[in-house]
Amino acid sequence: MNIAGLDLATASGFAVWKDVVTGTAITTTTFKAPTKKKNILEGSKALDAVHEGNVGKTFEDALRVWLIDNKVEYVAIEAPIPSNNKRRERVVSPDADFAGQAITYIEKDGTSLAAIYRLYGLSFMACQVCNRLNIPTVLVAQQTWRKAFLGHGHPKDAKKEAVKMCRRLGIDISSVDCAEAVGVVHWLKGHLFPYSHAANSLFNLPPTTKVPAPTAT
Repeated sequence: MNIAGLDLATASGFAVWKDVVTGTAITTTTFKAPTKKKNILEGSKALDAVHEGNVGKTFEDALRVWLIDNKVEYVAIEAPIPSNNKRRERVVSPDADFAGQAITYIEKDGTSLAAIYRLYGLSFMACQVCNRLNIPTVLVAQQTWRKAFLGHGHPKDAKKEAVKMCRRLGIDISSVDCAEAVGVVHWLKGHLFPYSHAANSLFNLPPTTKVPAPTAT
């Protein structure tokens, strides 16, 4: 059984785990959306319907071919982030008189509207492609797969930790997005086979038999 994990963003990571029950081979690829020339008359976050349509068509074609070529039978997709366009950032003040006053929070702009639009659109299209190919699909929250793969749902630098984990496991990756896709497919494996063991586990070996003690002569 071949399963896949998708990390969708401006640059998306695809990871496939072939023969997931007994195999350990995970391969990855990166999808980079077509770019367009900047227009100084438009805002940096402006939406361009023609360009987004081109991105969607290219993504749909690339994903369909990739799924078919790798004979994928189950897919997990990182769920889109909430559409809240603000985020809180912790700030430590060195001039505070008391420890309780040292930490404050400020609001900063979060993900741009253009990025959110792209992310939700790609997620929808990925579900549609899988549905047309009759491939079962599940959405997984970011913190859920990170906890399964990294041991922590909210690590300080999750992308860097995902890259480190792939290197420890000997998995070749071409981008940070691929590393996170590996994390998604790792979660999917545990989701589908919660009681399975690693391919190189001692439980793969036949059970040992107790050797009777030698009898005195």
